Amino acid sequence: MVERELILRKLAELELYLRQVGEFQAITVEQYRSDWKAQRIIERTLQLAFETCADIANHVIADRRLDVPSTYA
Repeated sequence: MVERELILRKLAELELYLRQVGEFQAITVEQYRSDWKAQRIIERTLQLAFETCADIANHVIADRRLDVPSTYA
């Protein structure tokens, strides 16, 4: 059974990460390229968001007893 609370917690994490990345939407590409701190924050936060999506997907896959994909394609 899909654990509703787990999914809701993961979705809340995802929403937080997206809000945090959204704080950088006003910077230009040139600013991004020249600011290693902004790069690190944005890239790491996106990584956390991607991992959260994968966690949710893996939970659903396990619950439905689906085959785990061999690639992300």
